[in-house]
Amino acid sequence: MFSTIELATEYLAGDVNYQRFELSSSWHQPLGGGRLLSLGLSHAVVLTVGGSAAQDLPFNKRFFPGGQNSIRGYTEGEASPRDDQGRIIGAETYTLGTVEFEQALTPKWALVVFSDSLGIARQAAQYPFDTGLFSVGGGVRWKTIIGPVRLEYGYNLNPRPRDPVGTLQFSLGFPF
Repeated sequence: MFSTIELATEYLAGDVNYQRFELSSSWHQPLGGGRLLSLGLSHAVVLTVGGSAAQDLPFNKRFFPGGQNSIRGYTEGEASPRDDQGRIIGAETYTLGTVEFEQALTPKWALVVFSDSLGIARQAAQYPFDTGLFSVGGGVRWKTIIGPVRLEYGYNLNPRPRDPVGTLQFSLGFPF
């Protein structure tokens, strides 16, 4: 489990008022025969209690999901909401669920299949989310002393306009 709480307020000599909360959890269950089932769940929201969202929420405090440790059918930040011109503007709330099945081929190599589900909302008023994005995919992992080297492809089941069909991800470390 992982959690962060970030508070900014004029009462603590800040220039803005916002409250940012994140909570993540993961569960990994060996199934025998070199198989591993992993589940992950993350939820986050940023609020502007005591101020107005337009003035008090810095752009970099919004959430920008997508990438190798989020919904893998998108590149880093690409799954976040967009404005009418197609520019990425970030979300004020998101929920991410991941299901992953890994099958060892050798002690160092494994195949993986996964499903990533993301709910996002441009504004906290649509809490917990108003848009759902779904990716499925697979990949190969090479286990090293510093963590797995991962090559994975995520296919987007319901891409929005301007979204990719899928994305190839190359990364080092565990996805969640």
